[in-house]
Amino acid sequence: MRHYLILIFLSCFTTLFAGRGTINFVETTVDLKSNGEATVAYTVQYHITEAEFHGFYFQGNDRLPVYGFYDESYALDDAGNKYKLSFSDMGGGMWDIVLADGAGVASGNLTYVFYFTTNFNVAEYLVNTRTNDGRNLVVFNWSPVEWDEAGNMDHYTLKVVIPYQVPAGVGVLRDHFMGNNIIQTEKFVNEKFKIDYQQSPRGNLMMVFHKNNPGNRFSMRTQFYMPAEWFRLSSSELYEKDGTKTSDLLKDKKTLLAGIFLLFAIFFFIVMRKHRSMIKAKEGLDEVNWDKLDWTPPKLNLATYHIPGKVCKDLVPLEAAFYLEIPFKSILSGMVAAMEREGLLEVISRSPLKVKVNRSPAVNNLGDYESALFYALMDDGEFSQQELEDMMQKIVRNIQKKAWDCDIEATKAYYRSQMDEWQNQNIPEERRAQYMNDNRDWLWYHWYYSRTPYYNYSYHDRNPHEYEYDIPVNTDHLRAPSLDVINNINVCHDACHSACHSACHSACHSACHSACHSACVSGGSH
Repeated sequence: MRHYLILIFLSCFTTLFAGRGTINFVETTVDLKSNGEATVAYTVQYHITEAEFHGFYFQGNDRLPVYGFYDESYALDDAGNKYKLSFSDMGGGMWDIVLADGAGVASGNLTYVFYFTTNFNVAEYLVNTRTNDGRNLVVFNWSPVEWDEAGNMDHYTLKVVIPYQVPAGVGVLRDHFMGNNIIQTEKFVNEKFKIDYQQSPRGNLMMVFHKNNPGNRFSMRTQFYMPAEWFRLSSSELYEKDGTKTSDLLKDKKTLLAGIFLLFAIFFFIVMRKHRSMIKAKEGLDEVNWDKLDWTPPKLNLATYHIPGKVCKDLVPLEAAFYLEIPFKSILSGMVAAMEREGLLEVISRSPLKVKVNRSPAVNNLGDYESALFYALMDDGEFSQQELEDMMQKIVRNIQKKAWDCDIEATKAYYRSQMDEWQNQNIPEERRAQYMNDNRDWLWYHWYYSRTPYYNYSYHDRNPHEYEYDIPVNTDHLRAPSLDVINNINVCHDACHSACHSACHSACHSACHSACHSACVSGGSH
């Protein structure tokens, strides 16, 4: 059962019982240099809910490399005690940030301040671009990490210090830089944030993006444009507004033109060939056997079988969770939480997750997926990587069989509406707000629990994600199978797995990007 995982997890903790906390606020500062190098500072304050609190996991930086953390990083408790921090590379882009020397805090608030060096140009978050009228600009397009355990977060703030000294005599910075179109922001940024133009202590221009009450797993992505002369980027590659390299776009255009020419040539060849065949058969057109004509139909991509508007209505709640792109760890955590509440198992340790199963007659009534999970835990009370991957593949294959020709978006909308309708009938009105937006995964848990006929559901307040950081699954970065579950499911899994497993979706773009991004969030306090 891969016992070495236990040793790895135990080595990461100084005590068996880990603390828990919720995030009060997060503030991020990016101090840019003209070549794209930068120092990134995070200030993260946790409110301790369970002692003894040590730290949290930091991940979800996507392509942004972490070259190293500063020794000056620290934590501060409510009494003013200052603690050094310890940083452990857990692999896959995850860092375990804890109080050094095994220190822990029992109650109150604990504020972490940590710094690391990186390069936004190397990561392609700070790149050259050009307007339609030929002006050269530099675009900053990035988001700090998303945070779990942040449902009650007061605010999330991003400050970007730009390598440009504010000229003397400039009055209101907003009027100067925005009014003169020196700094330009995307429309979604203006709608999403409160924005301010400030001057850093060194006199540099500083952009401030602020969001009150952002909620759990909120994306702070911002995108704005600056004069190119403010920077001397090592990469002179030009990028389009959507992040595509201009050179790649030109290559694509050339390839497209070549493809069009080739298709025209093939079409002309086929038409002439058929024309000659018709001339040869002019005496007996009625006798032509069209099945024997040398005509090879193009191979159909399986995705073209999707019938617009067709909804797959026979997915069970666990399959619907995959379709709705709920992370696999969250699904597993909800299943464990429901079984625990039903008395089918008892959680006896959290890190790593270890349970004791209760072999009651009710086990015989479980569904296929619940049975698979139960029996995976029966032998030693732990999950193995292989067991979890087998279970995920089983769900994916069943979705493939049921929904191969269905409209993906229409099917997703159907199950969202099913959940909303159920919520209106079963969730107390004063509680419904907490299940909106970023907490919709919580709503899925209650919907799943109540729709499982062999469970005795009644409404209760519980975090269904509480075990997800303790489940040793490496393929959590594959959420739903890019939601083109209908194409080649194995190809989808292999591509997303290999890209994500190595570096928290750093290699994921296009289809894999959306599947990976939301699974790699910071949090998991302990």
